[in-house]
Amino acid sequence: MSCRGSCRRGSWTSTLGGLYGYRRLQIKRRAGVRASRAARPVSVHLALAGQLELFHLPRDWSRLDVRHLPALTPAARNLLSGFVAHIRSRGWSVDRMSSSIRTLRVLLAYLGADAPLLEEDVRLLARRDHFDGARVMNFLRLTGRLTPDQRSNPHLRRARRVADTAPDPFRGPLHRWIDVLCGQSARPSRALAPTTVSAYLRRAAPVLNTWYEHGISDLRAVTPAHIEQVLEPVQGEAAKGLATSLRSLFRALKRERLIFRDPARHVCLTTARPLPRPLPDDRLHGTLSRIPRVRDQLSFVLTAVHALTNHDQRHLRLDDVNLSRGTLRVRRASKPDHTVYLDELTFRLTRSWMTERHRRWPTTANPYLLVTARTAVDDTHPMVNAEAINKQLRRLGLQIGRLRMDRILDEARHKPDPVHLIRLFSLSALTAMRYVRAAHPDRYRPDPLAP
Repeated sequence: MSCRGSCRRGSWTSTLGGLYGYRRLQIKRRAGVRASRAARPVSVHLALAGQLELFHLPRDWSRLDVRHLPALTPAARNLLSGFVAHIRSRGWSVDRMSSSIRTLRVLLAYLGADAPLLEEDVRLLARRDHFDGARVMNFLRLTGRLTPDQRSNPHLRRARRVADTAPDPFRGPLHRWIDVLCGQSARPSRALAPTTVSAYLRRAAPVLNTWYEHGISDLRAVTPAHIEQVLEPVQGEAAKGLATSLRSLFRALKRERLIFRDPARHVCLTTARPLPRPLPDDRLHGTLSRIPRVRDQLSFVLTAVHALTNHDQRHLRLDDVNLSRGTLRVRRASKPDHTVYLDELTFRLTRSWMTERHRRWPTTANPYLLVTARTAVDDTHPMVNAEAINKQLRRLGLQIGRLRMDRILDEARHKPDPVHLIRLFSLSALTAMRYVRAAHPDRYRPDPLAP
């Protein structure tokens, strides 16, 4: 019995001594690491403020050795400390943001803090494991120390990639087309959205490949017959999208004087305009109770009751909500503002969402009403993505466009007054008449001049 107790006591003492020895070894190791870091020289590759660039070459961060970094300058050390203070002020955990802190530490060690850092460098370094660049770019953008990269948009990169993979005779004209769409040509023009540019290139690329396989190696040889031939087997919205892309391509090339005439100018496309159709009665029964989150419930009610589009909901701001008056202002470009009077259900969901929004992100400065976990903490204050609104409805087999159509059609069925629809939903006169005709086809004769 005593032998067993002494053995236990001895093993416990040896374990305790080994634990303390391991801790002393760790303390000495950390002290040695700090001493070696303090003795390291400052990097000689610091970027100088005001230094001009002879030609641009992207830096290769793939062979970076994080264990042997140069020492930080006092300005770089202050900037890194400011980043850590910024993380704490936003209520984030410093341990969880260690990858972002590591990213800024490496950038400041090699590039310094005297000159603004390139967004391209942050993105290239963030591709490595255990590195993150989103918070770093937001902080540098707030402090005015980030040089934006015009080529960083993923949609524009995808469009350039499509142009690079096109047949060789078409690559130059396609890049010129992208420049025109982005407003960067010799003659300035209004820039389109990057998503639109990418969609145009994606639709036109298969047609160009088909023409090249049939022996057309110059876009000046394309005739209206070629365009009508590629549009003939396509129907519906796909045909409209392809025709729009081809018109934009040849209009841009004619403007840049790369072709003599525009073959798509007089090509007409006849498409059927479908009438609004209602949803089945049992399709919406119990839908609200199957949506778990308050934000998705509010989005569903704004569409199913007030017929707001995805675009309208994404652009709603906190300043547009007036709970004391029970109104919601909808801002629309090149149109008067539309005022929505909140019913009891919409009012209750709006107040619940604003309460939850403040509880989850009390320090967010995002001005938009609908936010996600990503947009709420993003210092650029972006609006919510369209997919965040469509995702939950798509799980239930619904679409925002069909919900909005069903709501307007139901109102037109109960009150066939186009002026009433214009005031209630801020529709155009032509759209209001289309819904009234669809709801009461027996009251109107078909218009022979209608498209």
